[in-house]
Amino acid sequence: MNKYAIIQNGLVINYIEYETQPDNPPPSFEEGTIAVLNNGIGVGYTYNDGVFTAPQPYASWVLVDNKWIAPTPMPTDGKFYAWDELTASWKQM
Repeated sequence: MNKYAIIQNGLVINYIEYETQPDNPPPSFEEGTIAVLNNGIGVGYTYNDGVFTAPQPYASWVLVDNKWIAPTPMPTDGKFYAWDELTASWKQM
């Protein structure tokens, strides 16, 4: 089964799983184009020049090498943390 993104104006608006065979090509959609999905890509992602980008998780995060990065690194002490946008810092859970 292949996964295909339905893209409209550069935004993934839906996706389908479809079994492509020589006599059964993927369907076409008038409202958008279809591109093969990579793992973890879904509705709300943008598509530009063959690259899918996740939605920005927080206003303070920046896009670096197609990954959203927090302004400060998450602690790596083995504890659970969540991002707090109001303080722009990681809070222990």
